[in-house]
Amino acid sequence: MRTKINSILLVLASVMITACSDYVEIEPVGNTRILKYTSDYRALANTQGNFETAGGIYLLSSAEIEFPEDYQNSVSPIWANAYTWQDVIYNQSQSDNDWNNLYQVIYKCNVIIDGVMESQRGSEAEKTEILTEAYVHRAFAYLQLVNTYGPQFDPQGANTAKAVPILTAPSLYAELDRNTVAEVYDLILADIQKALDNNIRENTKFNILPTKAAAYAILARTHLYMGNYEEALANALDALSLENELLDLNSFSSEFDYPQLFDNPEILLSKTLLYNYDGAPLSQELLSSFEEQDLRYAYYTIDGNQIYPNFTGRGFGISRYSYTNGVNVGPSVPELYLIAAEAYARSGDLEEALKYLNDLREKRYKTGSAYELSSDSPGEVLDYVFEERSKELIGRGFRWFDQRRLNMDAERQQTFTRIFKGETYVLEPNSDGYTFPIFQNYIDLNPELGE
Repeated sequence: MRTKINSILLVLASVMITACSDYVEIEPVGNTRILKYTSDYRALANTQGNFETAGGIYLLSSAEIEFPEDYQNSVSPIWANAYTWQDVIYNQSQSDNDWNNLYQVIYKCNVIIDGVMESQRGSEAEKTEILTEAYVHRAFAYLQLVNTYGPQFDPQGANTAKAVPILTAPSLYAELDRNTVAEVYDLILADIQKALDNNIRENTKFNILPTKAAAYAILARTHLYMGNYEEALANALDALSLENELLDLNSFSSEFDYPQLFDNPEILLSKTLLYNYDGAPLSQELLSSFEEQDLRYAYYTIDGNQIYPNFTGRGFGISRYSYTNGVNVGPSVPELYLIAAEAYARSGDLEEALKYLNDLREKRYKTGSAYELSSDSPGEVLDYVFEERSKELIGRGFRWFDQRRLNMDAERQQTFTRIFKGETYVLEPNSDGYTFPIFQNYIDLNPELGE
């Protein structure tokens, strides 16, 4: 179905025109505006706010979040609905900012992909560099979308369930038929491969711009979510061969020495949670998993009295200690260590799995403490991996994606229960609660979204 006014892209058109008018030369063509010079596309690609957003409402649904009783009356209906896994998150007067912002990213990527190679006053190398960045940004946006609004990828299945629309052209009058989970993953893999085939650059001064290491890291995450552990490992190692610096928390004198988002060498591509999701209270089970000598407790969490609205307990700390503008959910060196550890554990190479875990833990525990893990049990080593993922990737929503994929494993799937304002809510393995609903307003304007 083709709609005259597209509920996603109507917003994007105004955003795009307003943003472009601030810093590029534009020319009117019919009812649209175009970018003309390669420098125009570079200006668009370099603007932080255009591509950094990564959604994040799934964080509230994950097992790493727990609303204390004294906090429950202060949360918005949107937060309450996400926290209790409702099939309706927004009312008619609201909008789904995760969906909107990710499709804004995709729209701008499509503008670049569609036009940069024909732009003027730029070399082929300059144009190709911008093109490869757009492919990586688009792949990341679709990876976020399919894991928020689509069913979990099943390594043993055909993955024909409907997920989200694939838009690959900057049209304001696009059909919004939903593509299957398999088709969205195919696009993600293809986009990253195009970036690599076109020799995406290896180095950049700013981690908001994609690099080869970031492309390999996103491939590693994608294959991990698909259950392709051999491919996940290969891409993680490719990324680590290019970027592998880990921060040593022992080198800082206080939490306030933790580097800002753009100065953090662990971050391969900065992608941030929307709004104030980082203010959500962390679960007591997760907080209790930190050992006394684990410095991450002090650096990664903060007392709930220092977050508004206040609550009893602790919340995510990095974004407050380091005065950054957001919480990174993009690919990072620690994530790659954990992907490698999991892949090695699943292949039976426990020595290598433990090496990656212990190399990471050495940088996170107080100097001289007993940080090393050991085991000759594959199951126990995998337990170590998931515990380290929960602590290292805390407050970012990775736990939600892990819950989704572990539902594919009968031995590791879990049932989660929450009490909110006196009522009990249950999330069963593979239930509909693991797939966020598409906002009804969007379906009303574009009925094909509901098919």
